[in-house]
This record gives sequence, C-alpha cells and structure tokens, in this order.
Amino acid sequence: KQWYQRRVRADTKLEKKIKSMQVFHRSVDRVAAGDRAGICVTQFDAKLLERGLVYTGDAVQTVHALVIDLHKVPYYKGSVTSKTKYHVSVGHETVLGRLTFFSVPSQETIFSFEEEYSYHETYPEDDAGCSVFALLELEHPVLCVGDSMVIISRLDIDINSPSCRLAFWGRIQHMYKSATYTSDESLATLRIFKIKEREGLVERMNDEWTVIVKDLFKKETDIDLFTHLNVSLSTGERGRIDGSFGNSGKCKVYVEDGLSEDALTLLDKKKRKEGGGGKVVVKLVFKRFMFDKKKQMLQ
Repeated sequence: KQWYQRRVRADTKLEKKIKSMQVFHRSVDRVAAGDRAGICVTQFDAKLLERGLVYTGDAVQTVHALVIDLHKVPYYKGSVTSKTKYHVSVGHETVLGRLTFFSVPSQETIFSFEEEYSYHETYPEDDAGCSVFALLELEHPVLCVGDSMVIISRLDIDINSPSCRLAFWGRIQHMYKSATYTSDESLATLRIFKIKEREGLVERMNDEWTVIVKDLFKKETDIDLFTHLNVSLSTGERGRIDGSFGNSGKCKVYVEDGLSEDALTLLDKKKRKEGGGGKVVVKLVFKRFMFDKKKQMLQ
C-alpha cells in the first residue's frame, strides 16, 4: 500500500518505514489533520524523538539560517543590538541564534533579494516608514515550514524578574538550507550595506584644481582601491581621489570645478606661513556590502 512508503525523518538523519497506523485501535491506511493516531515505525528507538512533524515531500525543510520580517514586542525593555544571541523558537524547537538587523525605507514588508538594505547596529526604535528584517544564524539546524512564525526571546532572564522575556516576532521570508551558506555565495545575494566615512585634511594645494590630502588613509592602505571615489570638501567643493602621493598614506584629489575663493584663501601659502589660513576637511563616504567577498566600495 502507498502508506507503507511514508517515512519518519528527524534531525537525527535516520529514515525508517512506517509499518502500520491506528486511530483509536482501528487500523487505517491514512490519517489527516485533526486525527489522533498511533504510528508503528520499524527498528526505531522512541527515545530519539520527543516531538516532531509529520509531512510529505518538501513541506518541511532543514534550515541553518533564516531571514524574517521583524517586529519588536513593545513590553521588552532589554538592550537590542546586532550580533547578539537570542533564543529562537520556530516550529517545535528553540535554539540559540545570532541576529543581524537591516531595513529598507519602505512600508512594504515583502522581502526581496533585488532590494538593497541598510545595516543597523541596534534595532531602529523609530521604525515608522521602514520595514525591518533580521538574519537569524542558528547554532544548529532546525525543521520548519515556510512562512512559519518565529518568536525571539531572552529566556536567560530571571524567571522571577518582572521584565518581559519576549523580544521580537516575525514570519520566515527566506530559508538557508545549506550547511555551507556562510562559505559559498548564498549570503552574497543578501545585499546589506554599511555606510563608511573617512575624514582627512588638505595639506596643501598644487594648483586651483588639485590638492594633497593627509590623514584620509593609513600608510599601509592600498589607495588604488579608492581611486576615482568621490569626496567632498568642507568649503563646498566636490572632487575625486586621483591616486596616491608618496608612501605615507597621502593622496591627490582633483576638484571638479576648481577651488572656491574661500578654499583658496584658507590654503594660501603666504597666509599659512604668517600663521593665518585655516583647515579644509575632506570627507569620503561610501557603502560596502557585508557579504561581498570582494569588499567593493560603492557610492
């Protein structure tokens, strides 16, 4: 019969055939939702399975990480930071998992790999107008169904404490089923970026189009990686990095429309020798995707 081919599969990776099934001491060849059934499995130690799921095909997946849409429980007052471990409850299991927060400036809660997401060091408390998601990296794989609800909590808080231990809830948007998801290209499609900023000072100007900048990079930095990135000057001009200058971490910056009168006054050599002039700050802003192995810098 067809039901003889059904199998029991747990995270023990064991596969066993179902020998027979009964509902209230009556032998049956099929059961459905709502039935209370006894299942006889051949050569299986019942102690290995306390709770589990009955399913066919690919209805249930073994997952190592999840992306969920994230909602904070308002009564939870504990600290909330990325890379912190929480208790993650999904299906019949609760495991430790590490959270990474990210968001998109839209109220649409549908997750898409086409979007670019902003990384958050802490949960954005004022999340009006944006959708918040989280990457959950689980300490060990669990069985779960797509679109399941996930509850995230801090069960290590003293049970006698008046503090709420439930921190977040959400529904599964994507499942990482491979144990090698961190080493292969799986996470590279998750476009979470961090905004990086660097500041330096104009040491001197070569001419009204070019300045030499110090303190923007360290001596050991490969400035070629930053060549052609745009920068802004505190006097209002925009420019681009035009390569290194010497071996001490200095660089050349080409100012697209030339230095302004204010900049020329602040950088005037004679005034600087006489103790006058002033500082011109150069700022470099770029974004870098967290899971990009090439570590490209984009603007």
